[in-house]
Amino acid sequence: MAVEAIAALQIFTSLFDNAKGLVEIRDAATRDGAVLMIQKQVLEAQAAQLALVKRVGELEQEIVGLKDWEAEKQRYELKAIDRGAFAYMPKAGVEDEEPPHWLCANCFNKRQKSFLQFKGQDRSATGGRGTTATYGCDGCRATVTVYYTRNPLTPWAHDSAEQA
Repeated sequence: MAVEAIAALQIFTSLFDNAKGLVEIRDAATRDGAVLMIQKQVLEAQAAQLALVKRVGELEQEIVGLKDWEAEKQRYELKAIDRGAFAYMPKAGVEDEEPPHWLCANCFNKRQKSFLQFKGQDRSATGGRGTTATYGCDGCRATVTVYYTRNPLTPWAHDSAEQA
């Protein structure tokens, strides 16, 4: 953005120098050529100014988006929802009117809020765990497998007897 501002300043400086020189020109044809050159420089300067104004608007929108995400991010915390399974959950006391939910950790770290959706159960789970439930992210296609009774309403307690 600094490069564009310097370029615009150089255009205005050149424009001013040419306008000063116009006063000294007596020949009509030379003067008309100089006027056309000045008009061209004015248009270039206006285009450069318009580009800078547009860029400033884009940056202001980006700042607002970052501030909004930062406020939203403060409402969540990363939690272990089962062995080796993590999701972002609303912090206690900031749930608002939203039902309990899990957010995909991958998407959350990319500043995207993507809910983990129940995708089904597997009764033939290996490892002696019994039935498992799969939750998936429709944003990045990641999946999380948890013990079948775990869901956003029943967070995993690390000291639970089920852990063993």
